Amino acid sequence: MKVERRDGETVEQLIRRFNKGVVSERITKTFREKMHFVSKSEQRKEKRRRAERNRRKKISKGF
Repeated sequence: MKVERRDGETVEQLIRRFNKGVVSERITKTFREKMHFVSKSEQRKEKRRRAERNRRKKISKGF
């Protein structure tokens, strides 16, 4: 992630813009996921668990 300082931009604004970019591109999430090896089967299981959790959330909200 790279940001360049704009004219009249303070350091705080620059850092805030950088942090927004990091969050929007999910850099920290990707980094945390890649810190440990997870097999393909575990990835599939986690994907199913998330889908089931999201499905239950939608049902409980009444959608």
